[in-house]
Amino acid sequence: MKKNLILVIALWLFCSCNNKENEVLHPQPPVVSTKPTFKNLEEIFGFYGQSRYSYCPSLVKEEDGTVHMYFCGNPQELNMVDNIYHIRIHPDGTQTPAKSVLQPGASGSWDDHHTCDPSVIAGKFKMNGINYKYAMFFLSNPWSAYYNEIGVAFSNDLDADSWVKYPTQVVPKTWDYEGDELLGGGGKSWGVGQPSAFSIDKEGLILLTYTIGDNSGTRIAWAQLDLSNMDNYQPVNSTKMISAGLTKIDFTSTNWTNNADFAVDFESNVIVMVRNVHPTPADYPTYLEQCQEVDYMPFDDFMQSKGKWTALFRITPTITKFPRNHNAGIERNRYGEIENWEEPTIYYTVSLATPNVAPTGTKHAEWTYHIWKGSFKKDD
Repeated sequence: MKKNLILVIALWLFCSCNNKENEVLHPQPPVVSTKPTFKNLEEIFGFYGQSRYSYCPSLVKEEDGTVHMYFCGNPQELNMVDNIYHIRIHPDGTQTPAKSVLQPGASGSWDDHHTCDPSVIAGKFKMNGINYKYAMFFLSNPWSAYYNEIGVAFSNDLDADSWVKYPTQVVPKTWDYEGDELLGGGGKSWGVGQPSAFSIDKEGLILLTYTIGDNSGTRIAWAQLDLSNMDNYQPVNSTKMISAGLTKIDFTSTNWTNNADFAVDFESNVIVMVRNVHPTPADYPTYLEQCQEVDYMPFDDFMQSKGKWTALFRITPTITKFPRNHNAGIERNRYGEIENWEEPTIYYTVSLATPNVAPTGTKHAEWTYHIWKGSFKKDD
């Protein structure tokens, strides 16, 4: 959820710039809780004692309780180049060693720089005549430019050592010319990225959400993609996600949105989102958020761009004891569905802040990016 220091700074800079009509499926919760109703906090993973980061988790929970966690990390100490890593977390808490399963492409390719922001989903997919069970969406960008785009890779095993990439972008940047789009003040557009996907039909139809950053501003968009036969893949137009009901830190001002993860409960007709809460603090690292918020709304309303989000709870420094809480993911099954949307389990990234870190050498905030998890308990 994602990218590295420089790209997140740029995103902040240009932003500072049953289907009955109106049916209420669930009671509205009271004011967003800032009390510690986020329970059972547990540190999950970090490259401890190294100048390396681990962040932006994507979760696939199997029926036996095993969790596959995919996340961004850097293979070389002090070198901020993203790979996608995998660990298997067993029900007893033991883990497999972290391994890099998706890396930047060959020099000169569209994806030869960062490879990050994984979102893994099950279905029935075909590419070059081969059938695959799993798709992994990811963000990447070229060394020669600044913008980001979205790709996809495939596998038949969640534990695979490597995934097979579709050769080109499945969601390209929003402008149709080569090179970067320039912004006022000398900045450049961030592009598209931070994908989150879930299955519509448990086959090839996917609902993909993602962040857009361009001359029109920052927003989350979504599109339905058909990945059933990648040899005939056709990009589709996106829809801007409805953001009504989302507020900033003050619980009042309307918030712009980016960098969110989603899960769906089709039976309850609910979509759930965990997202950044703005603005970011004034002290280093200024590009990371203090809080994450979990919101929900009727899935039918989401698809029709009507209604509004309702806040379920916030993950705050008071609860986590970390000054920064960012790049979160929702624990979901292999199709992106959530078992109990009212009591979600959230994996989130933490970071230290000034005076414990500084933007130099081995003191960068990035080296304190570790992944934790916790669960909301509505009855507490």
